Amino acid sequence: MNTTYKRFSTSSYSLLLFCLLSLFSACKKEYEDFPYADIVSFTVKDANGEPIKAVIDEKNLTIYWPSNQAVPDNIVPIIVVSERAKISPSSGQTVAFKETTRFVVTAQNGTTKEYAIKKVVNQPLLKVDITGGVSVYNTKNFAIKGRNIIISGDNVIADKNQTKVYLINTANNNEKELTIGTLSPIAINVTLDTTTPDGIYKLKVVSGQRTVVIERTFGITAGSPFISAIEMAAIKTTLKPGEEFTLNGVNRIELINKFSIRNVANKQFYDLTVKEAKTDQLTLNVPESLPIGQYDLFIYNYPAGEYYAAGIGSDYFDDIITIIK
Repeated sequence: MNTTYKRFSTSSYSLLLFCLLSLFSACKKEYEDFPYADIVSFTVKDANGEPIKAVIDEKNLTIYWPSNQAVPDNIVPIIVVSERAKISPSSGQTVAFKETTRFVVTAQNGTTKEYAIKKVVNQPLLKVDITGGVSVYNTKNFAIKGRNIIISGDNVIADKNQTKVYLINTANNNEKELTIGTLSPIAINVTLDTTTPDGIYKLKVVSGQRTVVIERTFGITAGSPFISAIEMAAIKTTLKPGEEFTLNGVNRIELINKFSIRNVANKQFYDLTVKEAKTDQLTLNVPESLPIGQYDLFIYNYPAGEYYAAGIGSDYFDDIITIIK
């Protein structure tokens, strides 16, 4: 059997080589320039080091943060993206935990896709109201300086780092943080500062990511005039007719308009003369006609105010007062 061999011409070799190179080039372009620019997974750690995986859609990275934990200012996400894609900021980089934070994924072929953080705290609605410490006089709500206000409700975070109470002055919207005493999931006890200016106020409660402004307004006052036994202890135990002395007090003592003392022997009350009244001071005069002897009890009168009716206060002297000639 005779075999016939045919030679390829130079042009035939060139054509074959061109075809192979073209095929190789087409395959290389098709399989290397990936168009994918997706975030496949996005994971952060909570305050206890437990992983939280974001819910990913076409534009958002929704992170459901535990309600019993403080929400951090920053997070360090571990991110997986499409094959051969790049992301900025990169995986493992610290970023602000804000909804303005954006991530841009760039595919191998230059296609880009942007994702935004969406922060959701799994915290139930905060429900609170004032249940104690605010009284009513002549249809006006009021609270007393130095005393407590009780706020009750539901879903309060019992952590003073996460729960705060603010006093809002309705005249200028200035806010002042109040000191929290006791705190539980259903109640907050706060103290009004004795230096708080008189005015009309309301309360704002912040617990975790929830904020409630209690719309019930109330006045803040020092209350009705009052003289304590400690303040009375500052006077001399021996006085003479015609002698003057000054009482110092912080509970509107200057509003007192009548002051009397009781004689131990005859149980009669005798008025002292109010000589001068100015802020936190009351100056009294012992009348020339006051019988000499011992006096054991004092009583005083004050007029009505915006948040209280006219009234009387009384107490025993710590030490009996003696009037001598």
